[in-house]
Formats: sequence, structure tokens, C-alpha cells
Amino acid sequence: MAKAKSVWGIDVGHCALKAIKLTRTPDGELEVAALDYIEHAKILSQPDANPPELIAESLEKFLSRNDITQDGVALGVPGQHTLARFSKLPPVDPKKIPDIVRFEANQQIPFDIDEVVWDYQTFSEPDSPEIEVGIFAMKRELLHEHLAHFTDAGIEPILVQASPLAAYDAMYVDDHLGQETSVLVDIGADNTDLLFTDRVRIWTRTLPIGGNTFTDALATGFKLSFSKAENLKRQAASSKYARQIFQTMRPIFADLVSEIQRSIGFYTSTHRDAKIERLIGLGDAFKLPGLLKYLQQNLDLPVVRPELFSKVKWASGVNKDEEHELAFAVAYGLAAAGLGHGMMKNNLLPPEVARQVLWRKKKPWFAATAACVLLSAGLVWYRYSADMGTLGGSNEAANTTVSLSEADNIFKNGLPRSMNPREYSYKVAKTAEVFKSEQGRLANEGQEEKQELDDILSLLELKVLYPAIMDAVHQALPPPPTQLATTTSGVEYVDQIIKAGELLERAKREEIFIDRYSSQFSDNVLAEDYRPEGMDDGPLFDFYSEQGAEGFIITLYCRTPNQDKGKFVDKPGGFIQNLKLSGQQPDQGFYFDGVRLISGASKGGSSSAKPAGGLPVGGKPAGGAPEGGGAGSGTSLGGRDPLTLEEIKEDWEFVVKLAVVIGELPKDKTPGTPAKSGRRPTGGGNR
Repeated sequence: MAKAKSVWGIDVGHCALKAIKLTRTPDGELEVAALDYIEHAKILSQPDANPPELIAESLEKFLSRNDITQDGVALGVPGQHTLARFSKLPPVDPKKIPDIVRFEANQQIPFDIDEVVWDYQTFSEPDSPEIEVGIFAMKRELLHEHLAHFTDAGIEPILVQASPLAAYDAMYVDDHLGQETSVLVDIGADNTDLLFTDRVRIWTRTLPIGGNTFTDALATGFKLSFSKAENLKRQAASSKYARQIFQTMRPIFADLVSEIQRSIGFYTSTHRDAKIERLIGLGDAFKLPGLLKYLQQNLDLPVVRPELFSKVKWASGVNKDEEHELAFAVAYGLAAAGLGHGMMKNNLLPPEVARQVLWRKKKPWFAATAACVLLSAGLVWYRYSADMGTLGGSNEAANTTVSLSEADNIFKNGLPRSMNPREYSYKVAKTAEVFKSEQGRLANEGQEEKQELDDILSLLELKVLYPAIMDAVHQALPPPPTQLATTTSGVEYVDQIIKAGELLERAKREEIFIDRYSSQFSDNVLAEDYRPEGMDDGPLFDFYSEQGAEGFIITLYCRTPNQDKGKFVDKPGGFIQNLKLSGQQPDQGFYFDGVRLISGASKGGSSSAKPAGGLPVGGKPAGGAPEGGGAGSGTSLGGRDPLTLEEIKEDWEFVVKLAVVIGELPKDKTPGTPAKSGRRPTGGGNR
């Protein structure tokens, strides 16, 4: 890593850019030369935020206020995007450690080693032969995506480090680490970084709880927009509703305590000699009213908010940012590490980026060398120009043109050697230009046809989703009764019903049949509202997208013999709920949204039974069945079950509508596990 006299540590979080410039004084001490806190125009994780644009704006503002051209820059990368693995090494010759670590990295990094940028650091106690190694890695694609914000702004880093390690260095430089194990708790906007350390070893973990989790709780509890809830959170300490705000956030406090307790339990089980001394709270979220006290009471541990910069000097005219002091820990640690004062020596700067930075720093020297070479070559250049004059010919050669047919002839037969050298060279160059132009023309031909072909191929790609969509629908159907689960034919199915007698009386069977279905494509399914008039009972969809989403509106025409009718269909763990579960699984290329029981009635006529939730009941499904049926529609079943020949006039008919959104399930959705599907044998069953 290049040595610098002064280094900026820059930490770009979801809420703000934090930057601090440290210099090394003549007596070897650190001095804060500059400090900057730039809040983004919007929190990066807000639904309507554009993170690249917001980060670019903040960097532009930072560069307009600070000159960094003569300084090194150390950058932090989010803890949740980095991988940390720890293992103990046997006592070996120090020269062999890199080879052993490289082998460990190949074993412990769950990606192809070429897909990641990684580095390591060894930890050992004085007078102890035991060595522990920490391997830190980040996917190369994610790292370049993060660095692009800075390189696009002309910022070239000399150090890249995971945020939890930088926070550790801040505590190390300020000597806030005790003799026993301390737990650093750095609460960011989206995640919380935990780091356990006894000054010799470290262990890290990232929790999916952050400041935005508290904001979301307030937005839901007080029915506010995200931005208004964020303002309420920030003013909570002085608000007259502080008690209500705390009560609303209390479940998130409890989740945070639970995750910290689990982490402490794991760490102490793997480090038997560890004694947790205290928690060190970092990040602006620790200003939340009641958080520190809640952690102390429920973890039974001291929780401290450290005073940053306690071991450094301050340059004249530079003052602390008292309001956001705890938010500067990562930037502080990065700058200290960049000057060689940190404990952490690992660097995730990609080698190719490091080479580019080194090359640019050497360019002035190359330019000076090139100037000397040009000066010494002046006479040679003059002689060359004189010799060119002897080649003969006139400027007319430069204006020569070559047609496509002529170029083809030159390519096949060549040019006469007796031609003037200058004219010969121009003919060859023009021939190449003609071929290049023709190549471009041919490449542009057929673009319209190619687009049509791409559209057809995209339709074929979507076509394979349909069987998967139907499979998800069938998975939601209730399993058959135990007596019928193993039947393999229609005859055996009927025999089991007869044998079971009253036990399998039709009105008691937990069965649902899909008689037919229809589907309609929409370029924005989340903009559709297919509920009947008067059935507006809250938001239709679980997910909202301003950009819209392509997909299908699917209508299922179903019936059930079960005597509980709508209560059976819409009960907890029933068909409606199972549709949401089976259709909201990750990595299936689509997900179900807006699953609704629209209407229902007995097959023999109107019914007094209502689906759960008091849905309207009528003789026809809402909107009416389509003439001739939709995709997969069937004909009238008459008055008997086609498999068992039982009368079905008492069966309860109902309609279910749902939206199938083409795309992956939003990451913040954690679906349950759908009930196991059951199927009737060939010749009948769940249709």
C-alpha cells in the first residue's frame, strides 16, 4: 500500500457521507486536518431513491468543499457485502503461512477464488506459538460496483477495507478496548455490524437490523410515510410522544437484543476463555431514546458510547461534529489505517485498480522522459521528413477515392508495384476504409428483424413459466384425506370412499377442485384492481412498484364439497393462504400477489354461507364466467362428480383471482413453507 503524508477516510452510508482527513505530525502523532459530514438528499434505501445518483451528488459536494489531490484515500465497504472467515493455524515457519492461508482461502470462500478479491491477517498472542488467521473477501463484481462511485468522481483509493474492521481500528487508536473481550455494536441504516475482540483476536457478524428498521416500525405504527417517520425518529428524544415512539420501536429493540445474545452465545461457545466485558455502541442510531438503557438491562452488560478522537490532535480551525460524532468511527479507522496506525493491515483494493493508480502517479515521470526522448530525436525526425519528400507524387494522392468494386479487385489482385509509393499507400488505406464502412452497413442491416426475433424468443422464455405457475397453484390445494392419499386409480379411489363410509362423507371431505381457469396478460399487473364494487377492504397487493410489473391476472373457477364452504377455503393454512405461500418462493422467476377470494355460491343456487371476511355471495362468479372459457377452461360438469358419480349440487362454487408478477420475489419478503400438495389419481382429482 502506498504511503501518504495525509489520508482521507471516506465512509458512504445509506444516510450520509462521512469523511475525515488525518495527517501525521513531525513527532509521529495523528492530527485531524479536516472533517466533513454530507447527508444524502434521500436515504439510499427509500423506495423512491436512486442510490448511484444520490452518491454522485454527495461526492460532488464533498469534492467542491475539499481538495484531495495531494492526499491518499481509504474507502470502506459494507460489512454485509464482505465475507470473514477465521481459523487457527498450526505452528509453522512464517514463510509458509501465505501458502497455507491460500489453501484455507480456497477451502473457506464459497465462491470461485477468481470471482473474489481477498486478503488475510494473522493474529497471535505474545509468547504463544498459536496463530489465528482472518480471511476477508468480497465478490469482485460487488467491489467494482462500489468503487465505481468514486472512480467516476476521479477518486483513486490506496486502501479498501470492510467497515467493521475500520471501526475496530478507530477503537484501537483511541485505546477504548479493555483487557477482556469487548463487543463493538455499530448500528448503520440497514444493518448492524458486530465485532468481538480481546485486542488480539477478532470475530465479526452482520445483523439485518438497522436504523431503517426502526423507521419502518414507526411508519407502520403511526401510519406515516417513510420520510415523515424518519423525522419522527430523529426528533424522538425531544418529542412529547417519546413514550409512544419508544413503545412502537420496542419490538425492534427486542429483536436486536435477541440477535446480540445469539452472537454472544456462539462466540463464547467457540472461545471458552472469553469473558465479555462490555458493549461499545457506535453509529447515530445510538442516540435513539431508551436504546442504550434497554440493551444494558436486557443483556446485563455495560453499554458505553465512546468519545472518539481522544488520542489525536486537532488542527487549527477544525472542530468536532458533536451531533454525528459516533457516525465517524469507520471513516476515522480508515484514515488511521491508511497512515499505518491501525491494527488491521488487510487491503481489498483490487490489484488491477492498484496498478492503474500506480500508473497514473508515475505518468508525470514518463512524460518528462518522453520529452527528453523527443528532444534527442529531433534531428532524426527532420531527416525522416526530408526523405518523405523524395517519395514523389502530389497531394492528389491524398484525395484519391476507391469504390467497393475497386476495393474488391485490389483485395483479390493487389496493386502494381510500379505505382508511386505515396499513391500506393493511400490506395491501400482507402481500400481498408471502404471495407470497414461496408462492414458497418451490413452489421446494421436486419436490426428490425433481429428485434422481432428477440421478442419472439422472450415470449418463448416466458412460456416455460406457465407450467411452473400452474404447479404453484396445485401445490396450494389441500392434500387428500389419508385414506385416499395412496390410491392410484379412479376405481380404487371410489372403493376407499365406499369403505370409509360416513368418515369420508362428501360434505366432510377437505377437497378443492379447479374446474377451469382464465388468464389475461397485463403490462402492469400491480395497477389492476379486480375486486368487485364495494369490496375495497384495504390494499390489494403486498408489494408496490411505481415502475409497474408485467404478468398475468389469473382467475380460478373452483368448487369444494366441504360443508364449511368459505370458512374452509379461507381459513388459516387453507387454500388462499397456501396460494400466497407457494407463489411467493424465491428464485422461481415469478411471484403471486393480490390473492383474493372474490365470490362464492352453492352449485344448486344462492347460499347463505359467506366466505371468510364477509365477501359477497351470488349465483355467478364476480364478473361472470368468460364465454367459452379462458385458457384451460372446461365444459359444464352437469350434476355429478365425473370420477365418483356423486351428486355435486351441494358443492360450493367460488372464484379466486390473483396477480402473477414476472420477476423475482422482493428481497425483503420472507415467505413461509406451503402445505404439501395432494393430488387425486388419473381420471379425476384436483383439476
